[in-house]
Amino acid sequence: MSEKETGKKVLNRLKIEFAVKQKKGLPFIMASALLWAIMLAAFLTGLDTGVKNIIAMCCSALLVPAGMLFGKITKVDIFGRENPLSGLSVVAALNQLLYLPVVIWAMYAVPDRMIMIYAAVVGAHFLPYYWIYFSPTYFYASIIIPVLSLILGIYAGQAAVCAGFVAFDIIICILLCLEYRQAKRYLEGMTGREQESTGENENAF
Repeated sequence: MSEKETGKKVLNRLKIEFAVKQKKGLPFIMASALLWAIMLAAFLTGLDTGVKNIIAMCCSALLVPAGMLFGKITKVDIFGRENPLSGLSVVAALNQLLYLPVVIWAMYAVPDRMIMIYAAVVGAHFLPYYWIYFSPTYFYASIIIPVLSLILGIYAGQAAVCAGFVAFDIIICILLCLEYRQAKRYLEGMTGREQESTGENENAF
């Protein structure tokens, strides 16, 4: 086996182990569903648009604490650093902060469209997790969510954007659970094959 093939095999093993260990990022998606549900409740009230937007931004700041809570519920160490890919996942999560100035601008320039823009930014930031977790769910979500958020925001209103994101998160949670089970079985099979191969090599000597 060439050095390139060996490196690729090691990387794939790290990705699968990380995906299983983190349960494909499920705690954060669960936290997101809860926070978007709170945003939906706020946008269904008669509060001023500016107040609704502030509530939405406050909810976004609670994602990490909420993710930690759901991490404990699902028995996932969201800050586990034993895998080198943990740092990359943090960078991918923080990437959306680069677009925060656009969201803040929208809050003041076009307040009736702020949550639509925020939803598009959050949805688009899922793309790197397609590679990190071997997850087609994140790939399609990164395309579908921004597009549908824009459509809902323009034609159905901001509450519809929140409702749509809650629905997206629930669907993503279900699909990630299915992906996690598949990845776990694959990792167990891979580990079994490696153990058998090691045993055969030892017996050869």
